[in-house]
Order: sequence, then structure tokens, then C-alpha cells
Amino acid sequence: MSYSPPRPTGQAERKVRVLTGLLAVAALVAALVALWQTQSTPLARRTYCWGAWTEGSGPFRDGGRERAAEESVPTRERPRGHCVLSWRGGRGAGAYEQRIEVRLGTGPRDAEGRRDWVGGLFAGGDRALPGLLPGFTADGSGALVLPESCDVGGRPSVVTLTSSFTDAADRGSHPGFPDDSSPSRTGELLVRVANRATEATRCSSAPSLRLRPEPPLSSPPPAPDTSDTPAGRCAIPGLGEDAAGEHLTDTVGGGAGDDLQSCAVSGGDDGRPAARFTMVGRPRIVALFDGLTGASAPAPGWRGRGRIDAAGA
Repeated sequence: MSYSPPRPTGQAERKVRVLTGLLAVAALVAALVALWQTQSTPLARRTYCWGAWTEGSGPFRDGGRERAAEESVPTRERPRGHCVLSWRGGRGAGAYEQRIEVRLGTGPRDAEGRRDWVGGLFAGGDRALPGLLPGFTADGSGALVLPESCDVGGRPSVVTLTSSFTDAADRGSHPGFPDDSSPSRTGELLVRVANRATEATRCSSAPSLRLRPEPPLSSPPPAPDTSDTPAGRCAIPGLGEDAAGEHLTDTVGGGAGDDLQSCAVSGGDDGRPAARFTMVGRPRIVALFDGLTGASAPAPGWRGRGRIDAAGA
């Protein structure tokens, strides 16, 4: 004796089909609503460089098209990362291709590799960030040292930013941005991404860094005495003139300030400075040089010996 379940009637089959259709429509509507909410809320706007900038902020002043991003997000367990952005902007003769590279790291551990790395940080003739922030910028590049709690293996963590663009006119590469390559803009971008780095790695509970403009003075400062340091000369003591008291004609001044000054000696075969000297008094920047000299002379041919100590800056 065989058994088979009762077959549904025509009315039951219609109810099943209607119910299935309603469920499919409901699922489709829910998906569309979720998609609309995702695309229309600020939380869904694409972010770049570890979340430092959204589509319409940071470096994207004129929008940009054909954006490409490659990044490695730093974490508490892996406190290093990088971000590379590129896009096209402008039209016609004003068209350009933009590129930004951001890195978080501590640099090499060995003295020779670290010396080259530190030299690269200061390669642009740097200007100190205002408000005693532990960083500096040049046209299109900059570096900012994170708080001491973010050190890794006793070495300071540094966020670096480099920007450049290629225009349609001469296809040449230029530092910065077509509309504004000022150090102040570079500083704004640098501070924002540095704050994001500390958030991502959870290495500091200190308040976020802020790029405050220098406060206006109630009265103009007295004119500095430049009789001993002509315009364009190096203002670092001992480097502005030779042993005979004559000015070094091949030495040009770079960024200058009470606690950060840099000078470059021209004459390199490739158009780059033959040498660069930096005098800095901000402890976190000085910490970048820890361990580079030891008890030996700081460079071949130097007779003097010295000690670099961030605590004494």
C-alpha cells in the first residue's frame, strides 16, 4: 500500500506563488533602501589614507577623476603603513595628474641606513610647523614626529607626506599641487593624517594635534640685526663664514626660525645641494638623530666629536 501527500489545490498554489512574490519584492525593497542609505549618508563616503580624508576633503579641492588608491592601514599590532593616491584633474591645457604618498614608520635601525633616511626627511629645505609642533614642511612635502608613546623599539614614529603633479603643458613633475603648493597646505594635510595614524594605532591618549597659525603680534618686532648674516647666507653659527671671516659664497639659507634652521651648500652636479646642515631645538625632532654619531666624528674628514641628545634640546 503506497502513500502520497495530498496535492495542493489551485487556490493554495496561487497563495504560495503570491506569498513567494511578496517576499521577493520585500527583499528587493529592503536591499534598495539599504543601498540608498549607504550611498546618501556621510558614513558611506569613501575615505582615503586610513580614513584621514573623504571624497570632498583634504587634497581633493577640485574633485578629481580617475582616482586610484593603494594603502596599508597601520594597527596597534603593526604600527606602520603607507598610502598612495593618484587622480586626474583640470581640463585642456590645465589638465594634470596628481600623486600623494603618505608613510608611517620609524626608519632603518642601523646607523648608516638611518642616516640616509633622516637626510631624506630634511632634503627639501624645511620650514618648522607653527605652534611648536614636532614637524616641518617644504613645498609639497613634510614630516611630523608622533608623541613619545608611539615610539617603536625606542625609535620615534614619523608620518611623512610627499605630493607632486605632472601638468599637460610640459609633462614635467612639480612638487605640491597646481593650485597651492604652500607649506601651510602641506602642513594641514600632514597634521590630519598624523592624527589618524595615532587613532589607528591607539598609541596616544593626548589631544589631537592642531595646526594653529602664529598669533598676531600686538606690535611689530624690532628689525633683526642682519649685519653679520647677509640675505641668502646661512644663519647657523659657524657656517656663515670661513675661518678667515669671509662669507661662504656658495652657502644659501633655507628655513629659519628660533628652533629650526637649515642651510644648503650649492654645487651638486645634479642640481641638488652638495651638503645640507640643520640646526634644530625641538626635542621630538632631535630624537630622530639619536644614535647616529656615537663617540666618533659625525662625518668623514671632521675632527670634532659631539653628542646628540633629545633630552637636552
